[in-house]
Amino acid sequence: MKVLPTLAETALSSIANALSRLSPLNHQSQRIAITGLQRAGKTVFITSLTHALLNAVDWPAAAFPFFPWRGLVQSVSLETIPGIPVFPYEERLEELLGNPPRWPDRTVDLTGLRVRLRHRQGSRLGKYIAPVTTLDLDLIDYPGEWLLDLPMLSQSYDDWSLQAYELATSGARAELSKAWREQARALHLDEPENTFELLRIGGAYVDYLRRCRTEHLHFLQPGRFISGSSMPLEAVFFPLTRGASFNAGTNGAALKRRYDSYQRLVRRFYNDVFGRLRRQVVLVDLLSALQRGHESFADLALAVRAITEAFEELKSPLLKLLTLGRMDRLALVATKADHITAGQINNLIGLLRDMIGEPFVRANARQSGLLAITSVRATTQVMRNWQGQPLEFLRGIPVGRSEPIEVRPGEIPGQVPERDNWSAFNFNIREFAPPRIGLAQNQPLPHINLDKVLQFLIA
Repeated sequence: MKVLPTLAETALSSIANALSRLSPLNHQSQRIAITGLQRAGKTVFITSLTHALLNAVDWPAAAFPFFPWRGLVQSVSLETIPGIPVFPYEERLEELLGNPPRWPDRTVDLTGLRVRLRHRQGSRLGKYIAPVTTLDLDLIDYPGEWLLDLPMLSQSYDDWSLQAYELATSGARAELSKAWREQARALHLDEPENTFELLRIGGAYVDYLRRCRTEHLHFLQPGRFISGSSMPLEAVFFPLTRGASFNAGTNGAALKRRYDSYQRLVRRFYNDVFGRLRRQVVLVDLLSALQRGHESFADLALAVRAITEAFEELKSPLLKLLTLGRMDRLALVATKADHITAGQINNLIGLLRDMIGEPFVRANARQSGLLAITSVRATTQVMRNWQGQPLEFLRGIPVGRSEPIEVRPGEIPGQVPERDNWSAFNFNIREFAPPRIGLAQNQPLPHINLDKVLQFLIA
Protein backbone atom coordinates (compact mmCIF):
# COMPACT_ATOMS: atom_id res chain seq x y z
CA MET A 1 0.00 0.00 0.00
CA LYS A 2 2.91 2.35 0.58
CA VAL A 3 3.63 2.34 -3.13
CA LEU A 4 0.30 4.01 -3.93
CA PRO A 5 1.31 7.57 -2.95
CA THR A 6 4.48 7.22 -5.01
CA LEU A 7 2.52 5.97 -8.02
CA ALA A 8 -0.05 8.72 -7.61
CA GLU A 9 2.63 11.37 -7.35
CA THR A 10 4.44 9.98 -10.41
CA ALA A 11 1.19 9.96 -12.39
CA LEU A 12 0.37 13.49 -11.27
CA SER A 13 3.86 14.62 -12.21
CA SER A 14 3.54 13.06 -15.68
CA ILE A 15 0.16 14.69 -16.25
CA ALA A 16 1.49 18.00 -14.94
CA ASN A 17 4.46 17.85 -17.32
CA ALA A 18 2.14 17.27 -20.25
CA LEU A 19 -0.18 20.07 -19.15
CA SER A 20 2.69 22.46 -18.52
CA ARG A 21 3.78 22.17 -22.14
CA LEU A 22 0.27 23.12 -23.27
CA SER A 23 -0.88 25.34 -20.41
CA PRO A 24 -1.20 29.10 -20.91
CA LEU A 25 -0.01 29.31 -17.31
CA ASN A 26 3.47 28.74 -18.73
CA HIS A 27 3.47 32.14 -20.40
CA GLN A 28 1.55 35.08 -19.05
CA SER A 29 1.56 38.74 -19.96
CA GLN A 30 0.35 41.95 -18.40
CA ARG A 31 0.18 45.28 -20.15
CA ILE A 32 0.71 48.33 -17.94
CA ALA A 33 0.00 51.76 -19.42
CA ILE A 34 1.89 54.64 -17.82
CA THR A 35 1.26 58.32 -18.32
CA GLY A 36 1.56 61.58 -16.42
CA LEU A 37 0.14 65.06 -16.41
CA GLN A 38 2.66 67.78 -17.31
CA ARG A 39 6.10 67.21 -15.78
CA ALA A 40 4.96 64.56 -13.32
CA GLY A 41 8.11 62.49 -13.94
CA LYS A 42 6.83 59.79 -16.28
CA THR A 43 10.15 59.13 -18.02
CA VAL A 44 12.03 58.86 -14.71
CA PHE A 45 9.30 56.56 -13.34
CA ILE A 46 9.52 54.13 -16.27
CA THR A 47 13.33 54.17 -16.20
CA SER A 48 13.50 53.51 -12.46
CA LEU A 49 10.77 50.83 -12.51
CA THR A 50 12.45 49.02 -15.41
CA HIS A 51 15.80 49.22 -13.61
CA ALA A 52 14.25 47.64 -10.52
CA LEU A 53 12.51 44.87 -12.49
CA LEU A 54 15.79 43.95 -14.15
CA ASN A 55 17.95 44.02 -11.01
CA ALA A 56 15.91 43.83 -7.79
CA VAL A 57 16.27 40.06 -7.56
CA ASP A 58 19.95 40.61 -6.65
CA TRP A 59 19.40 43.55 -4.30
CA PRO A 60 19.01 43.42 -0.52
CA ALA A 61 15.34 43.23 0.42
CA ALA A 62 15.51 46.69 2.00
CA ALA A 63 16.30 48.29 -1.38
CA PHE A 64 13.01 47.17 -2.96
CA PRO A 65 10.95 45.49 -0.22
CA PHE A 66 7.79 44.59 -2.16
CA PHE A 67 9.44 42.86 -5.13
CA PRO A 68 6.97 39.97 -5.57
CA TRP A 69 9.28 37.34 -7.09
CA ARG A 70 12.27 37.53 -4.74
CA GLY A 71 13.82 34.08 -4.42
CA LEU A 72 11.85 32.75 -7.41
CA VAL A 73 13.33 34.54 -10.43
CA GLN A 74 15.56 32.49 -12.71
CA SER A 75 16.21 35.10 -15.40
CA VAL A 76 15.16 38.62 -16.48
CA SER A 77 15.57 40.15 -19.92
CA LEU A 78 14.57 43.28 -21.78
CA GLU A 79 12.57 42.76 -24.98
CA THR A 80 10.79 44.87 -27.57
CA ILE A 81 7.02 44.99 -27.99
CA PRO A 82 6.04 44.20 -31.59
CA GLY A 83 4.55 47.22 -33.34
CA ILE A 84 5.51 49.78 -30.65
CA PRO A 85 8.59 52.05 -30.78
CA VAL A 86 11.16 51.21 -28.10
CA PHE A 87 11.36 53.28 -24.93
CA PRO A 88 15.03 54.44 -24.69
CA TYR A 89 15.74 52.85 -21.32
CA GLU A 90 19.54 52.57 -21.55
CA GLU A 91 19.95 56.19 -22.67
CA ARG A 92 17.70 57.52 -19.92
CA LEU A 93 19.49 55.48 -17.25
CA GLU A 94 22.85 56.80 -18.44
CA GLU A 95 21.56 60.36 -18.04
CA LEU A 96 20.53 59.64 -14.44
CA LEU A 97 23.86 58.00 -13.60
CA GLY A 98 26.05 60.47 -15.51
CA ASN A 99 28.66 62.80 -14.13
CA PRO A 100 27.05 65.19 -13.65
CA PRO A 101 23.67 63.46 -13.65
CA ARG A 102 20.65 65.09 -15.25
CA TRP A 103 16.94 64.45 -15.42
CA PRO A 104 16.12 62.61 -18.66
CA ASP A 105 14.45 64.30 -21.59
CA ARG A 106 10.74 63.58 -21.68
CA THR A 107 9.25 61.26 -24.28
CA VAL A 108 6.62 62.86 -26.52
CA ASP A 109 5.06 59.92 -28.32
CA LEU A 110 4.03 56.31 -27.85
CA THR A 111 6.89 54.03 -26.76
CA GLY A 112 7.17 50.82 -24.79
CA LEU A 113 9.33 47.97 -23.62
CA ARG A 114 8.84 44.44 -22.36
CA VAL A 115 10.46 43.05 -19.23
CA ARG A 116 10.44 39.25 -19.44
CA LEU A 117 10.75 37.37 -16.14
CA ARG A 118 11.15 33.60 -15.89
CA HIS A 119 10.36 32.48 -12.36
CA ARG A 120 9.40 29.42 -10.38
CA GLN A 121 5.87 29.09 -9.05
CA GLY A 122 5.43 29.89 -5.38
CA SER A 123 2.39 27.70 -4.70
CA ARG A 124 2.52 23.90 -4.35
CA LEU A 125 -0.16 23.34 -7.02
CA GLY A 126 1.55 25.81 -9.32
CA LYS A 127 4.79 23.85 -9.07
CA TYR A 128 3.00 20.86 -10.59
CA ILE A 129 1.01 22.64 -13.30
CA ALA A 130 3.66 25.11 -14.49
CA PRO A 131 6.86 24.80 -12.47
CA VAL A 132 8.54 27.64 -14.42
CA THR A 133 6.49 30.54 -15.71
CA THR A 134 7.40 33.27 -18.17
CA LEU A 135 5.80 36.62 -17.37
CA ASP A 136 5.94 39.48 -19.87
CA LEU A 137 5.39 42.90 -18.33
CA ASP A 138 4.68 45.33 -21.16
CA LEU A 139 5.26 48.92 -20.04
CA ILE A 140 3.45 51.30 -22.43
CA ASP A 141 4.50 54.95 -22.27
CA TYR A 142 2.22 57.55 -23.82
CA PRO A 143 1.80 61.33 -23.40
CA GLY A 144 -0.46 62.45 -20.59
CA GLU A 145 -2.24 64.80 -22.99
CA TRP A 146 -3.63 61.78 -24.82
CA LEU A 147 -5.34 60.61 -21.66
CA LEU A 148 -7.35 63.83 -21.63
CA ASP A 149 -8.97 62.73 -24.89
CA LEU A 150 -10.77 59.90 -23.08
CA PRO A 151 -13.72 62.04 -21.88
CA MET A 152 -14.32 63.16 -25.48
CA LEU A 153 -15.33 59.61 -26.45
CA SER A 154 -18.64 59.98 -24.64
CA GLN A 155 -19.34 63.58 -25.75
CA SER A 156 -21.03 64.88 -28.87
CA TYR A 157 -19.36 67.73 -30.72
CA ASP A 158 -21.98 70.18 -29.43
CA ASP A 159 -21.53 69.04 -25.82
CA TRP A 160 -17.76 69.19 -26.06
CA SER A 161 -17.91 72.64 -27.68
CA LEU A 162 -20.12 74.00 -24.91
CA GLN A 163 -17.74 72.76 -22.21
CA ALA A 164 -14.54 73.83 -24.00
CA TYR A 165 -15.82 77.30 -24.89
CA GLU A 166 -17.08 77.93 -21.35
CA LEU A 167 -13.67 76.93 -20.01
CA ALA A 168 -11.89 79.18 -22.53
CA THR A 169 -13.74 82.23 -21.20
CA SER A 170 -12.98 81.64 -17.52
CA GLY A 171 -10.08 82.78 -15.33
CA ALA A 172 -6.66 83.15 -16.92
CA ARG A 173 -7.85 81.34 -20.04
CA ALA A 174 -10.03 84.27 -21.04
CA GLU A 175 -7.00 86.36 -21.98
CA LEU A 176 -5.06 83.39 -23.40
CA SER A 177 -7.93 82.46 -25.72
CA LYS A 178 -8.86 85.98 -26.78
CA ALA A 179 -7.16 85.93 -30.20
CA TRP A 180 -8.68 82.58 -31.11
CA ARG A 181 -12.18 83.55 -29.93
CA GLU A 182 -12.16 86.75 -31.98
CA GLN A 183 -11.26 84.79 -35.11
CA ALA A 184 -13.77 82.04 -34.37
CA ARG A 185 -16.62 84.52 -33.89
CA ALA A 186 -15.93 86.01 -37.34
CA LEU A 187 -16.22 82.62 -39.07
CA HIS A 188 -19.48 82.07 -40.98
CA LEU A 189 -20.33 78.51 -40.05
CA ASP A 190 -23.14 78.11 -42.60
CA GLU A 191 -21.04 79.25 -45.59
CA PRO A 192 -19.27 76.77 -47.93
CA GLU A 193 -16.24 75.08 -46.38
CA ASN A 194 -13.23 77.39 -46.48
CA THR A 195 -10.16 75.27 -45.86
CA PHE A 196 -7.85 78.27 -45.54
CA GLU A 197 -10.02 79.94 -42.88
CA LEU A 198 -10.37 76.72 -40.91
CA LEU A 199 -6.58 76.26 -41.01
CA ARG A 200 -5.99 79.79 -39.77
CA ILE A 201 -8.49 79.61 -36.91
CA GLY A 202 -7.47 76.04 -36.05
CA GLY A 203 -3.86 77.22 -35.77
CA ALA A 204 -4.98 79.97 -33.38
CA TYR A 205 -6.79 77.39 -31.26
CA VAL A 206 -3.69 75.16 -31.05
CA ASP A 207 -1.65 78.24 -30.11
CA TYR A 208 -4.14 78.97 -27.30
CA LEU A 209 -3.71 75.43 -25.94
CA ARG A 210 0.07 75.75 -26.03
CA ARG A 211 -0.07 79.06 -24.18
CA CYS A 212 -2.24 77.38 -21.53
CA ARG A 213 0.38 74.69 -21.07
CA THR A 214 3.10 77.33 -20.75
CA GLU A 215 1.01 78.90 -17.97
CA HIS A 216 0.85 75.52 -16.19
CA LEU A 217 -2.80 74.78 -16.96
CA HIS A 218 -3.56 71.10 -17.40
CA PHE A 219 -7.02 70.42 -18.84
CA LEU A 220 -6.14 70.78 -22.53
CA GLN A 221 -8.28 69.15 -25.21
CA PRO A 222 -7.72 67.69 -27.71
CA GLY A 223 -4.52 66.36 -26.23
CA ARG A 224 -2.89 65.27 -29.47
CA PHE A 225 -2.91 68.84 -30.74
CA ILE A 226 -0.10 69.72 -28.31
CA SER A 227 1.53 66.40 -27.42
CA GLY A 228 4.36 66.59 -29.91
CA SER A 229 2.98 63.85 -32.17
CA SER A 230 2.13 64.73 -35.75
CA MET A 231 -1.39 66.08 -36.26
CA PRO A 232 -2.03 67.70 -39.65
CA LEU A 233 -3.53 71.17 -39.43
CA GLU A 234 -6.19 70.22 -41.98
CA ALA A 235 -7.56 67.79 -39.38
CA VAL A 236 -7.68 70.40 -36.58
CA PHE A 237 -11.07 71.42 -35.21
CA PHE A 238 -12.08 73.82 -32.48
CA PRO A 239 -15.15 74.46 -30.31
CA LEU A 240 -18.16 76.14 -31.80
CA THR A 241 -18.96 79.52 -30.35
CA ARG A 242 -22.63 78.79 -30.98
CA GLY A 243 -24.56 75.59 -31.57
CA ALA A 244 -26.59 74.87 -34.69
CA SER A 245 -27.30 72.27 -37.39
CA PHE A 246 -25.28 72.70 -40.56
CA ASN A 247 -25.79 71.57 -44.12
CA ALA A 248 -23.21 69.32 -45.76
CA GLY A 249 -20.30 71.20 -47.29
CA THR A 250 -20.37 74.11 -44.83
CA ASN A 251 -17.71 75.25 -42.37
CA GLY A 252 -19.81 74.03 -39.45
CA ALA A 253 -20.29 70.59 -41.01
CA ALA A 254 -16.54 70.37 -41.70
CA LEU A 255 -15.71 71.00 -38.04
CA LYS A 256 -18.19 68.36 -36.89
CA ARG A 257 -16.78 65.89 -39.45
CA ARG A 258 -13.27 66.50 -38.14
CA TYR A 259 -14.42 65.99 -34.54
CA ASP A 260 -16.09 62.69 -35.44
CA SER A 261 -12.93 61.59 -37.26
CA TYR A 262 -10.83 62.47 -34.21
CA GLN A 263 -13.11 60.40 -31.97
CA ARG A 264 -12.56 57.41 -34.27
CA LEU A 265 -8.80 57.99 -34.11
CA VAL A 266 -8.83 58.02 -30.30
CA ARG A 267 -11.07 54.96 -30.09
CA ARG A 268 -8.91 53.05 -32.57
CA PHE A 269 -5.76 53.97 -30.68
CA TYR A 270 -7.05 52.64 -27.37
CA ASN A 271 -8.48 49.51 -28.99
CA ASP A 272 -5.35 48.66 -31.00
CA VAL A 273 -2.64 49.59 -28.52
CA PHE A 274 -4.41 48.78 -25.26
CA GLY A 275 -6.35 45.74 -26.39
CA ARG A 276 -4.91 43.73 -23.50
CA LEU A 277 -4.71 46.60 -21.03
CA ARG A 278 -5.53 45.67 -17.46
CA ARG A 279 -3.42 48.20 -15.56
CA GLN A 280 -3.07 51.99 -15.80
CA VAL A 281 -0.74 54.33 -13.91
CA VAL A 282 -1.47 58.07 -13.87
CA LEU A 283 1.27 60.26 -12.37
CA VAL A 284 0.33 63.66 -10.94
CA ASP A 285 2.56 66.50 -9.72
CA LEU A 286 0.39 67.98 -6.97
CA LEU A 287 3.18 69.92 -5.30
CA SER A 288 4.11 72.18 -8.22
CA ALA A 289 0.43 72.98 -8.78
CA LEU A 290 0.02 73.80 -5.09
CA GLN A 291 2.86 76.28 -5.21
CA ARG A 292 1.61 77.95 -8.41
CA GLY A 293 -1.69 78.85 -6.79
CA HIS A 294 -5.38 78.11 -6.71
CA GLU A 295 -6.13 78.37 -10.43
CA SER A 296 -3.34 76.04 -11.53
CA PHE A 297 -4.32 73.51 -8.85
CA ALA A 298 -8.03 73.74 -9.71
CA ASP A 299 -7.23 73.14 -13.38
CA LEU A 300 -5.16 70.08 -12.47
CA ALA A 301 -8.04 68.83 -10.32
CA LEU A 302 -10.41 69.25 -13.26
CA ALA A 303 -8.11 67.18 -15.46
CA VAL A 304 -7.69 64.39 -12.89
CA ARG A 305 -11.41 64.17 -12.16
CA ALA A 306 -12.24 64.13 -15.87
CA ILE A 307 -9.85 61.21 -16.34
CA THR A 308 -11.21 59.18 -13.43
CA GLU A 309 -14.80 59.83 -14.53
CA ALA A 310 -13.91 58.73 -18.06
CA PHE A 311 -12.55 55.44 -16.73
CA GLU A 312 -15.80 55.01 -14.84
CA GLU A 313 -17.87 55.63 -17.97
CA LEU A 314 -15.81 53.10 -19.89
CA LYS A 315 -17.26 50.43 -17.61
CA SER A 316 -20.72 51.19 -19.00
CA PRO A 317 -22.28 48.39 -21.12
CA LEU A 318 -22.79 50.96 -23.87
CA LEU A 319 -19.03 51.33 -24.22
CA LYS A 320 -17.86 47.74 -23.81
CA LEU A 321 -16.72 47.73 -27.42
CA LEU A 322 -13.83 49.85 -26.23
CA THR A 323 -11.51 47.23 -24.78
CA LEU A 324 -10.06 49.70 -22.30
CA GLY A 325 -13.28 49.00 -20.35
CA ARG A 326 -11.66 45.73 -19.16
CA MET A 327 -9.14 47.64 -17.05
CA ASP A 328 -9.13 46.38 -13.47
CA ARG A 329 -6.38 48.44 -11.78
CA LEU A 330 -5.93 52.21 -11.82
CA ALA A 331 -3.01 53.60 -9.81
CA LEU A 332 -3.23 57.35 -9.17
CA VAL A 333 0.22 58.40 -8.03
CA ALA A 334 1.36 61.69 -6.52
CA THR A 335 5.02 62.14 -7.46
CA LYS A 336 7.97 64.07 -5.97
CA ALA A 337 7.38 62.80 -2.43
CA ASP A 338 11.05 63.56 -1.73
CA HIS A 339 10.22 67.29 -2.04
CA ILE A 340 8.42 67.16 1.32
CA THR A 341 9.37 65.68 4.68
CA ALA A 342 8.38 62.12 5.54
CA GLY A 343 5.79 63.26 8.08
CA GLN A 344 3.77 64.96 5.33
CA ILE A 345 3.47 62.08 2.86
CA ASN A 346 0.09 61.06 4.30
CA ASN A 347 -1.08 64.64 3.75
CA LEU A 348 -0.02 64.36 0.10
CA ILE A 349 -2.12 61.21 -0.31
CA GLY A 350 -5.02 62.91 1.49
CA LEU A 351 -4.74 65.84 -0.91
CA LEU A 352 -4.95 63.47 -3.88
CA ARG A 353 -7.94 61.71 -2.33
CA ASP A 354 -9.76 64.99 -1.74
CA MET A 355 -9.01 66.13 -5.29
CA ILE A 356 -10.55 62.99 -6.79
CA GLY A 357 -13.50 62.89 -4.45
CA GLU A 358 -14.49 60.38 -1.80
CA PRO A 359 -17.37 58.84 -3.83
CA PHE A 360 -14.95 57.65 -6.54
CA VAL A 361 -12.48 56.33 -3.97
CA ARG A 362 -15.18 54.36 -2.13
CA ALA A 363 -16.75 53.00 -5.32
CA ASN A 364 -13.39 51.83 -6.65
CA ALA A 365 -11.62 50.83 -3.46
CA ARG A 366 -10.45 47.48 -4.88
CA GLN A 367 -9.58 48.70 -8.37
CA SER A 368 -7.90 52.02 -7.57
CA GLY A 369 -4.82 52.79 -5.54
CA LEU A 370 -3.70 56.17 -4.24
CA LEU A 371 0.04 56.40 -3.63
CA ALA A 372 2.77 58.98 -3.07
CA ILE A 373 6.17 58.11 -4.52
CA THR A 374 9.56 59.26 -5.69
CA SER A 375 11.05 57.34 -8.61
CA VAL A 376 14.60 58.60 -7.98
CA ARG A 377 15.12 60.34 -4.67
CA ALA A 378 16.91 63.70 -4.98
CA THR A 379 16.91 64.73 -1.30
CA THR A 380 17.72 63.40 2.14
CA GLN A 381 15.99 64.37 5.37
CA VAL A 382 17.91 65.92 8.25
CA MET A 383 16.92 67.15 11.72
CA ARG A 384 17.95 70.63 12.77
CA ASN A 385 17.24 72.75 15.83
CA TRP A 386 15.25 75.84 14.96
CA GLN A 387 14.49 78.32 17.73
CA GLY A 388 15.02 75.56 20.27
CA GLN A 389 12.78 73.03 18.49
CA PRO A 390 13.88 69.99 16.42
CA LEU A 391 12.53 70.36 12.87
CA GLU A 392 12.77 68.27 9.71
CA PHE A 393 14.64 69.80 6.79
CA LEU A 394 15.36 68.55 3.28
CA ARG A 395 18.90 68.52 1.95
CA GLY A 396 19.52 68.51 -1.81
CA ILE A 397 21.09 70.34 -4.74
CA PRO A 398 18.67 72.74 -6.46
CA VAL A 399 18.54 72.65 -10.25
CA GLY A 400 21.17 75.03 -11.64
CA ARG A 401 23.38 74.98 -8.54
CA SER A 402 26.36 72.86 -7.56
CA GLU A 403 26.19 72.88 -3.76
CA PRO A 404 23.47 71.39 -1.53
CA ILE A 405 21.12 73.50 0.56
CA GLU A 406 18.75 72.71 3.42
CA VAL A 407 15.13 73.88 3.17
CA ARG A 408 11.83 73.59 4.97
CA PRO A 409 9.19 72.72 2.33
CA GLY A 410 6.32 74.27 4.25
CA GLU A 411 3.07 72.67 5.41
CA ILE A 412 1.25 70.49 2.88
CA PRO A 413 -2.52 70.43 3.49
CA GLY A 414 -4.28 67.06 3.70
CA GLN A 415 -7.29 68.54 1.88
CA VAL A 416 -7.68 70.98 -0.99
CA PRO A 417 -7.62 74.48 0.56
CA GLU A 418 -10.46 76.89 -0.08
CA ARG A 419 -9.60 79.68 -2.49
CA ASP A 420 -9.65 82.30 0.29
CA ASN A 421 -7.38 80.17 2.51
CA TRP A 422 -4.67 79.55 -0.09
CA SER A 423 -2.41 82.32 1.22
CA ALA A 424 -2.46 80.79 4.70
CA PHE A 425 -0.13 78.02 3.50
CA ASN A 426 3.56 78.69 3.02
CA PHE A 427 4.75 76.37 0.27
CA ASN A 428 8.46 76.19 -0.46
CA ILE A 429 8.68 73.51 -3.13
CA ARG A 430 12.05 73.52 -4.90
CA GLU A 431 13.23 71.79 -8.07
CA PHE A 432 16.15 69.54 -7.13
CA ALA A 433 18.81 68.09 -9.41
CA PRO A 434 19.14 64.28 -9.56
CA PRO A 435 21.40 62.78 -6.90
CA ARG A 436 25.05 62.18 -7.70
CA ILE A 437 24.77 58.46 -7.28
CA GLY A 438 27.98 57.31 -8.92
CA LEU A 439 26.71 53.72 -8.96
CA ALA A 440 27.18 50.83 -11.31
CA GLN A 441 24.18 50.32 -13.59
CA ASN A 442 22.89 47.31 -11.63
CA GLN A 443 22.94 49.00 -8.20
CA PRO A 444 19.72 50.21 -6.47
CA LEU A 445 18.42 53.69 -7.20
CA PRO A 446 17.13 55.58 -4.14
CA HIS A 447 13.33 55.82 -4.23
CA ILE A 448 10.23 56.22 -2.10
CA ASN A 449 7.42 53.66 -2.43
CA LEU A 450 8.16 52.70 -6.05
CA ASP A 451 7.94 49.06 -5.00
CA LYS A 452 4.42 49.66 -3.60
CA VAL A 453 3.24 50.73 -7.06
CA LEU A 454 4.51 47.44 -8.48
CA GLN A 455 2.87 45.50 -5.64
CA PHE A 456 -0.48 47.18 -6.31
CA LEU A 457 -0.29 46.54 -10.06
CA ILE A 458 0.73 42.90 -9.83
CA ALA A 459 -1.13 41.74 -6.69
